[in-house]
Amino acid sequence: MLMLNGNIGTDQKIDVVSKNIGERFNFDQSPVAILQQTTDFEIQKVKPDWFDLGKDSPLTEFKPLKTRRIIDASSDGSLAEVFENGALKINLDASRRNPFRTIQVGRHDEINIQGAPVQVSITAKDLETGDVIDLGTQSINRGQSSLLVDLKDKINAVSGGSLRDRYSVSVTKFTGSGQQRNVIESFQETITMIKPMQFGSNHLGDETSNDFTYRDLGSAFGSARIFQGRGGTDTLHLDGVDSSDVSFFNGSHSIDAQSASELGNQSFYGGTVFDSLGLSNGDELYLQGVERLQFDDIAIDLTPDQDARSDDQWNTQVMDVNGAWRFNTGSEDVVLVSLDAGFDANGTGNPDVHGDLGHVTYQTAVNTMNSQSDHGHQAMSVMAATHDDSEVAGVAPDAGLWGYNVYAGGVELQDAISDAIANRNPDQKLVFQGGVQGESWWTNGGTENEMNGLFNSSGDFSFFSIAAGNGGGTTFQDPNYLTSVSGIAKASTSYDHIASVGALRATGFEFESGHRNATDTELASYSNRGDNLTLVAPTNSDSILNSGGLVRSFGGTSCANPNLAGVAALVWSENGALDGGELREIMIGSAMDLGQSGFDTTHGFGLVNAEGAIRRAHALDQNQELASFWTNQDFLA
Repeated sequence: MLMLNGNIGTDQKIDVVSKNIGERFNFDQSPVAILQQTTDFEIQKVKPDWFDLGKDSPLTEFKPLKTRRIIDASSDGSLAEVFENGALKINLDASRRNPFRTIQVGRHDEINIQGAPVQVSITAKDLETGDVIDLGTQSINRGQSSLLVDLKDKINAVSGGSLRDRYSVSVTKFTGSGQQRNVIESFQETITMIKPMQFGSNHLGDETSNDFTYRDLGSAFGSARIFQGRGGTDTLHLDGVDSSDVSFFNGSHSIDAQSASELGNQSFYGGTVFDSLGLSNGDELYLQGVERLQFDDIAIDLTPDQDARSDDQWNTQVMDVNGAWRFNTGSEDVVLVSLDAGFDANGTGNPDVHGDLGHVTYQTAVNTMNSQSDHGHQAMSVMAATHDDSEVAGVAPDAGLWGYNVYAGGVELQDAISDAIANRNPDQKLVFQGGVQGESWWTNGGTENEMNGLFNSSGDFSFFSIAAGNGGGTTFQDPNYLTSVSGIAKASTSYDHIASVGALRATGFEFESGHRNATDTELASYSNRGDNLTLVAPTNSDSILNSGGLVRSFGGTSCANPNLAGVAALVWSENGALDGGELREIMIGSAMDLGQSGFDTTHGFGLVNAEGAIRRAHALDQNQELASFWTNQDFLA
């Protein structure tokens, strides 16, 4: 057994105990290689130049490992290299007590000893130009061991024709100010800022399948890339790279085809999290919405082995639901509440529920409207059908599911909403799927003021995905469908936890890596739109008829709103600390822009993107301070 003991700093020690190295282990190799092969030490925390060992044996003159105190906050595989607009983590010596204390005598002669307020100032000096940049001063709590520094728009990585620049970062911990300033500790370390290449069609995809290509361009062009596939089945081709050339992937020292879809340690950047892929040439790649990695020797699928039926569903591909399933498939803490036609009756008069919706809690009587007997069943199957490699793969199969019939033979809409609110557990979130259109729903079960009262009181724990309306069709006609959404969907302008959902259709299909993808999309001609449209989601999705075993395309905004509701359930399952307004804000900020740049009256804020939204929610859940350096409206998505 091999044991390496070295001092770290002044008062910490590291004991590195080896694995079973066997009798034939080769000691005639680099110290880094020895550590990697014989210990569980995180090798990405070690740099070769931190060793200074004798020639005869790499262990004869073992010297201390240097522990960095100023590191990249992203949690990727490189501690001293930081992407431009990234963040730093400063590790403070919490053992150094504040020597500047005051003694106060209280009213009852009690003695109180208080430390003076402690502050930390940070500056960065460009080692090429000599320019010094003030990175701010922060107040810290007693015993605080670290702090974060936002570098957004503060440090430029471009230097002398290169996309990388070196800075000396200085940290001073002190009390007081001016002539009364008392320094507790100060230190400095060098970091390298890198400008990531993320421009052009080779780095940003759309809602269709896209192919990206990575090539080693040399360090002068930067060693960082950001690839954002967004919707569709997207492939990154790594020219001239074998899978064995991977130096780290999401915290692991290599990439394994069998476990690549596991989250690992996601890297923080731009208010969200990315897959981080390090290559042996030193390049770092950040990935979002990329489903496949094509190396020279092997193709690796990053999507989980969830349900083969989803491969043929264009709705899951276009919204990047497969990528979101890497994080979760729903939670019982989030309940999908269907405000639709519910179920019709089977031969015995009971609700006709197909097995893939067997987890439903049905709250009302069966519907008696023959023309819409499958409507509610189809909507629930789109958003919540069980994954069993048959019929349909629901968007959020492991979320709770409650069904209400608000049509013929059922209950009034306001009564259904009130009942769901009354039945929720204190920690449960409710995602309402509203398959309703037309102005009459405002007063279905009460007055319009009473409906607004339900909306007013539920923002902390509920989100409403409401059909924008099919006003341009033949069945439901709305003379204002080109300028406004329909019915209670209009409440999206008054309440931030309500979304009006338009219907996006595919104009063509192709198969990429066995997955059905749209070749182009457009707003369905019948779909309501206008300046009160929030988002669009797929229509014409596979759904299950209530008789079971039969799959039929489900159309209209009636299909779009359960698709979006399913995505909302996934995002909320990832971060239950969000309220309904924050949930909608994340889905808007991560949406794929369609049509005119920015918000437009045809697509609203764009096409909902499940993976982009869930990555933002995950980042906020894991490290809210770091993720919040970017708002929901400006993070990379």
